[in-house]
Amino acid sequence: MERRELERQIVEKEWLMFQQVQGVNGQAACQDDWTTFLIMRLSQFEGWDTDVLESYFEDIVQAEAQERNLIMEKYAYMMEETDPVYFLSIKELLPEISEEKQLMAEKITSIYMEWEKEADIKYPNIRRHGRPAEGIGVDGTVSVRNYLKCELYTYSSKTLALFILSIEKNPEYNRYLATMQKMVQAYGYSSLEEAEKEMA
Repeated sequence: MERRELERQIVEKEWLMFQQVQGVNGQAACQDDWTTFLIMRLSQFEGWDTDVLESYFEDIVQAEAQERNLIMEKYAYMMEETDPVYFLSIKELLPEISEEKQLMAEKITSIYMEWEKEADIKYPNIRRHGRPAEGIGVDGTVSVRNYLKCELYTYSSKTLALFILSIEKNPEYNRYLATMQKMVQAYGYSSLEEAEKEMA
């Protein structure tokens, strides 16, 4: 399967899972916004090596066979920070995260947060329109750190290991900036520099 087709199939499967997520207050408006969902997910995958993408596709196929919803699990894990009281009531319903997976997810997240700091310095106007790096935004927006870490929790150990290996093979490649570049291009900008200037 060609890479772009693989990306598209993953996003379509994720979208179906996303549609089945029921928040505490019912469905969110973003669950009706396929275009934004597509842009955000394809942008994230821009920073991934193909073997990581293929392994994650296997994770999704296996999750479907087990009737697991990886998107729901991600949002549920995030509630440990955003709504800890409610999280305690659902914690036992979620797959247990092994110590090995926790360590790998933390390692990847820590590296991404260093890349995020670089992005904050280079493109503050663009970053101002995104998630806060840490904590919870004034509007309740989940942080980059919490969102990424909890998504990584839903990946298999194999996918996480491949992810770490890919980073170690090319440590100078800022995958966070690669995601930002893909995203601004999807919104019609030719470069991060153009988007930064327009968003000032």
